[in-house]
Amino acid sequence: MGWRRVLWDLWEVKRTLIVIVVPLILLPLPLLVDSSEAKCAYGLAVMAIFWITETLPLAVTSLLPVIVFPIFGVMKAGDVASNYIKDSSIFGIGGLTLAVAVEKWNLHKRIALRVLLMFGSKPKWLMFGFMLPTWFLSMWVSNTATTAMMIPIVGAVMEQLKEVNEVEEVNEKGTDNLGYDKANNVEEKPNENGVKDFNITYSENGEEGMKEVQIEVKEKQNKEQVHHNYSESKEYKNMCKAMTLCVAYAANIGGTGTLSGTGPNIIMQGQADLVFQRVGIESSGINFVSWMIFALPGSIICLAILWIWLQIWFLGIRELLCSTKKEDQRATKIIRDAFEKLGPMSFAEIVVLVHFVLLIILWFSRKPPYVDGWGSWFKTGYLTDSASAIFIVTSMFVFPSVRPAVLCFRKTKGFPKDDRPHKPVPPILDWPTVEKKFPWGVLLLIGGGFALADACEKSGLSSWIGSHLEAFKELDTWVMVLLFTSLVAVCTEVTSNTATITLLLPILGDLAVRLQLNPLYLMFPCAIATSFAFMLPVATPPNAIVFATGYITVKDMASAGFMVNILCILVLNVAVNTWGMAYFNLNVVPPEFLNGHNTTMNVTTVSPY
Repeated sequence: MGWRRVLWDLWEVKRTLIVIVVPLILLPLPLLVDSSEAKCAYGLAVMAIFWITETLPLAVTSLLPVIVFPIFGVMKAGDVASNYIKDSSIFGIGGLTLAVAVEKWNLHKRIALRVLLMFGSKPKWLMFGFMLPTWFLSMWVSNTATTAMMIPIVGAVMEQLKEVNEVEEVNEKGTDNLGYDKANNVEEKPNENGVKDFNITYSENGEEGMKEVQIEVKEKQNKEQVHHNYSESKEYKNMCKAMTLCVAYAANIGGTGTLSGTGPNIIMQGQADLVFQRVGIESSGINFVSWMIFALPGSIICLAILWIWLQIWFLGIRELLCSTKKEDQRATKIIRDAFEKLGPMSFAEIVVLVHFVLLIILWFSRKPPYVDGWGSWFKTGYLTDSASAIFIVTSMFVFPSVRPAVLCFRKTKGFPKDDRPHKPVPPILDWPTVEKKFPWGVLLLIGGGFALADACEKSGLSSWIGSHLEAFKELDTWVMVLLFTSLVAVCTEVTSNTATITLLLPILGDLAVRLQLNPLYLMFPCAIATSFAFMLPVATPPNAIVFATGYITVKDMASAGFMVNILCILVLNVAVNTWGMAYFNLNVVPPEFLNGHNTTMNVTTVSPY
């Protein structure tokens, strides 16, 4: 019993032990191999282990380059620190702050409920109604916040559909089982309204892979209804699984559609710019518009495939082709009541919506394809998408959140002096709100990735790794992309998507240059592939949220998500070898990368499509 107690005591302090032991075990590498590559490899290995095991918060691990690389003489501390704020970081600040404003004034909830009202309560269209707003909102708002907002709506609607979809088949597992494991830390309590609802809270620790999710499930459990509630039909349970999974998967897919959709997208833009700037090219060409031209069509295709697959897997192909379910007005009423409870659009919601639309217009019109945008009015390279984002964010810190009673904004003439507000009108955004809700860890993760990439480049580690990966040149390039995107999708099932892409992008960029490929040909699809994590609850916070509701098991998620992973990877590879190839000229390598080699790839080996 003594040794078991010792092991248990060690397990309780495993995080501390890993933080102490791992650097000591790897220390011989920089001490015995006196080269800058080995010293940089030491820092890379330590950070990789800490990121994978999450023994330290991911954002804290991202600060380690400031300690490790100056100590071993890889880079000066000032040079390392200069990587933590770049143009893509400022772009992230603008996009994420706008998302805070949307969440603060519940504009995302109004959009979601309004879209749901457009669809009926038949299962297949109801599922599409859940997926569409989740997918759209995840392009602009945190995937976690979007999922946490949608799940209570799903729970309430499914409760109303229960009686309609119930059949005589009784669950043989008895009254102690609802088809899921009760050990999910889901607390059930009576609800006097008679409607199942989910109260979800989550704390932002930095980025998509770092959120601690806590979910409370409250379910009406009247004594007369206990057996009724716990003897749900298999058909109804499958419907619950489909409705909850579709929300999580749509959130993951939606994040790929825009540059600001998720952290890896912003990291990819910054890393790609670094790769191009090292050879004297000002920019990689990745901006808000070009990202959407490549990623949005694939995101739409993946969403459609997801809808069809979940229908077939959980509800059957017959339900997809010829639905036999009747409309249930009670489910529609739940959605309508929630929408009407929001009341008419407030002045603040209108202001946020106007700013949101204006920012999208500024992003699209700065440098549109084939014509000059407003960015051409200024010196080349002086204004980027980050300038538009910060302009809109600054405006929201000034614009009032209630209609001011001045000049033409007066509601009536002769406004009584005594009725005027005695306090300043609060703005749309205030700093305490942003300080509380903003995922500051994202900035540290992005900066840590830039610092790591810079160290790998200056120490020669990227070149060393790339030289040992040149065996891939024997493969057709489309096979190489398929292999790397599949590998990334597997890794991101068990590690943070941001950490995964931060570690791999510098290596992929250098490998592409060595193989005489356009760096974007490898970096672009691999960055998007980090969002294709559908199989495990730990893969993404949206997965964790829907798993904790208790409707699904790990087996359900793995079986349904496996095929979704495969299909999305195939769509991504078709995209990069068709319209991505055409728009970005991915078969053309800038001459600065080639040192006199032929600047065109062998197109016949690029794509079999």
